[in-house]
Amino acid sequence: MKALTVLLATSYFAHLGLCDLGVATTYKAPYLPNKCFGSNQAVIPSDRFFGALGPQMWDNGGNCGRHYQLRCVSAVFAGQCTGKTVTIVVIEGRLGNRAPQFSLSPEAADVIYKGGGRFNVEYQEVAK
Repeated sequence: MKALTVLLATSYFAHLGLCDLGVATTYKAPYLPNKCFGSNQAVIPSDRFFGALGPQMWDNGGNCGRHYQLRCVSAVFAGQCTGKTVTIVVIEGRLGNRAPQFSLSPEAADVIYKGGGRFNVEYQEVAK
């Protein structure tokens, strides 16, 4: 039964092509200066859909400026996924031992997740 559930969930998301799994959370200001662009306010998108990468994906800043599409698949504790996707630009690195793969601006997180704490995501890098 468990295998069937996994198969159904995988096939449901297959059309999105989001095949990597990770954990995300939100993070609050200040966003400047940041590890990618210093104090350059022009890198903060007007829709405020941006985020930070954890040490698993940071690559010594090599992923700065890249765009990722994310979709919440489940809450870790409490909260609810919206079923939508969001595309963020990487402006920061959060490099602590407990940092998840993604830390999203509140505006970006609100598109895909309602609640507090961590949530599981599917993600892929996209061209922008």
